[in-house]
Amino acid sequence: MATTYKDVVTTGPVSWARIFEGNRDMTGYQDAYVDHEGSYTVNQQLDKEQFEKLKKAGSMKKPIQSHMMDGKIVVKFERKHIVKSGKGEIIAKAGGAPVVVKADGTPWDTETDGLIGNGTIAEVTNLIQTFDVTNDKGNKEKASRTSLAKVKILDLVEYVKEDN
Repeated sequence: MATTYKDVVTTGPVSWARIFEGNRDMTGYQDAYVDHEGSYTVNQQLDKEQFEKLKKAGSMKKPIQSHMMDGKIVVKFERKHIVKSGKGEIIAKAGGAPVVVKADGTPWDTETDGLIGNGTIAEVTNLIQTFDVTNDKGNKEKASRTSLAKVKILDLVEYVKEDN
């Protein structure tokens, strides 16, 4: 099977939106993003229908376990700042900040529009890349990569920095 690409759009409240160059996660869990000069990340709470849409598109994303204990389906979406091929060459179109737009489709500007607060309702578009891999036993199986591509802000909750 050749590699296939599919866009999937999910709608729901987002949290921990680090989707701009100036606020991307530079380290990640156990420094996972350091070699990529950071990653753009956002958590999105999905209802069962939205989560099924993601799965049906081929995504292998799993809900965050700690939220499942509270009965919520929350998925973390990511996009690395720099993506390199197996030969070490930068793949420009695979990395960098996701597109962020307002409900009317115009570009989001952090200077005038601010940052995204927890509870903001957004449409999140991910690119699902499905491809064949060979497992340890030499058998072919399908795998997929889910990459954050676009965030459309539908109902903004303004980000307010908490004082320490």
